[in-house]
Formats: sequence, C-alpha cells, structure tokens
Amino acid sequence: MNYFAYGSNINLTHFRAFIKMSNGNPTEITEPRRARLRGYRLRTNHYSSLHGAGACNIEVSPSDHVEGVVMTITPEILDLLRAKEGCPGVYEEIEVNLDSARTSCSPALTYVVNPQKQLDEDLGVTAQYRNLILHGAKQ
Repeated sequence: MNYFAYGSNINLTHFRAFIKMSNGNPTEITEPRRARLRGYRLRTNHYSSLHGAGACNIEVSPSDHVEGVVMTITPEILDLLRAKEGCPGVYEEIEVNLDSARTSCSPALTYVVNPQKQLDEDLGVTAQYRNLILHGAKQ
C-alpha cells in the first residue's frame, strides 16, 4: 500500500529509525519518491506533547498543495505508523490521490489531526522538528 508522508515523516532516516526502534523492519519501506497532494495545505495547528510545540497537520484548501514523499509500506509498517500517529484518536487515517512522476502512487493513505485536537491557530515548532523536516526535504 502507498503512504503519503509530510512533516517529519518525510525524513526517511528518522522514519526508518523509528520503525527499527519499534521492532519493525525498515526495509519494508520501499520506493520513496516525491509527491504532491493537491487541494490541501500544511498547518501546525496541533500541539504535540512529545515536542512541546506545534506539529504538522494538513487541511483541505482547494487552491493549495502539500509537498511530501509517497512510499510503499507493508501492513506491519502500517501498524507501527498508526501507533506513531496515535491513530485513531490524535490523527485519523484518510485516503488521498497524489501527483507523482509515477501514476501508481494513488490512492495513498495519509493522516490528518482529529478535528477535536486541532487548534484555531498555528503554533511554532521546535528547531529540532523543523530540522527533521528540512533534512527530509533535502533527501
């Protein structure tokens, strides 16, 4: 199955380390490639107690798009990802269609913050979280 990552999960080194630390097999994450999710925008309107600051979310916004990474994952990786994202509860799983150099990446699963956990305004993020995202974008 395809998973669309945004925010810190685009940092494949970090994401694979999480999978390994959770007793998963990071080699079950394959074919990572750039992708674009049209009709959404990136927000930081969720407070993460782990970071003590804002965390990424996406929301519908017809004229915008979110850049990210789509990858193929196994059901075992999906279970670990759900636990990482607090799904269900904190983040909810949705199915989206993507633009990519490969057309085989749609549909894909991604995550949005549960409406009850969303804030009205965007929060600042920590330097460490921002650097995870920036390093992931460079990868």
